[in-house]
Amino acid sequence: MGVKFAKNGLTLLSSAYVLPNEVVSNQELLEALGQLCGPLAKRKAKSIAKRLGVESRHLVRDLTSAKSQPSPNSIALGVDVLNQALLQAGLDINELEYLLSHTCTPHTQVPPNAAWLADELRFQGPYLELRQACTGFANALQIASTFCTTDDAPVAIVGTETGSVYFEIAKAFLTTEQLVNYVQMGDGAGAVILGPAKEGEGQLTDIYFGQIGEGKAPGFYLDSGSMDVGKGEMTRFHHNIEAVRANGSQLFELGLQAVLSRGYQLDDFRYILPHQANGYIDVMLAEALGIEPERIINDAKGLGNLGSAAIWVSFAKLVNSGKLRRGDKVLILGAEATKYLYGGFVYHH
Repeated sequence: MGVKFAKNGLTLLSSAYVLPNEVVSNQELLEALGQLCGPLAKRKAKSIAKRLGVESRHLVRDLTSAKSQPSPNSIALGVDVLNQALLQAGLDINELEYLLSHTCTPHTQVPPNAAWLADELRFQGPYLELRQACTGFANALQIASTFCTTDDAPVAIVGTETGSVYFEIAKAFLTTEQLVNYVQMGDGAGAVILGPAKEGEGQLTDIYFGQIGEGKAPGFYLDSGSMDVGKGEMTRFHHNIEAVRANGSQLFELGLQAVLSRGYQLDDFRYILPHQANGYIDVMLAEALGIEPERIINDAKGLGNLGSAAIWVSFAKLVNSGKLRRGDKVLILGAEATKYLYGGFVYHH
């Protein structure tokens, strides 16, 4: 069926983001690896970090021990970011029609993060969670658009990721793919509150979602499903680096084609906000599109890949930065390597 566009757009009422703890530089990250795994692991990780272009990130894990519980955990991050978004929108939690959340590193598999957030915030309405990574935001927008078509009340979406605790700083755990995860990823949370589409500023339109994963092995997956029960190993992310490299750029191309097919031109967009996969995303995408790198948002250099939180964190940073002028348009290009998903929207400031 190809790409799916939501029938209606949405109005942005607020956006917020939260980054845990102090920033962790590459030097600190590599020193921790060297202390627990030796100089060879440190040198290899340093080489990988240079190729990925991520220079720092925020983490919820303790780097002084091989394994770590998240602090703060994903529920604390979600509560914080939702409270900020509610305050900015001038809303009480129970004025929301629905609470939507998405993550691939949940607090518990069941109940979902949405249930824990509802309990902490004393939200009495319905909630829903997507177990999804980098394009969780795009599916959540499809759902929010449908809800807001039938009801005039606002909807909240929150994306969180605390994936750093899925890495064990131990020699037996280390592979090239795990070292890529170690230096590439970050933790954080982002949220938006949305209402039905109305005339004026702050509109999200052309909300799209598609996938090209049929017959393809996942480029990225977390082995915490029922098929892994009883193995006795630490839950871990698996990263098929070559498959991601082979298919990743196509996801951005398909998203761009989908939006341009709606009558837009590249010059219509003040900024393009792609999924924050690596610290060179601005240079790489600008070269592919033939535009200035300054028009490509690159937060991955300082925050790493935030997975399910990435788009909302970068979006909130941009919207609240003061850089946008009235009438500016921003193109959001989401991409996810789990089963090769793409999605996004156009934001009209």
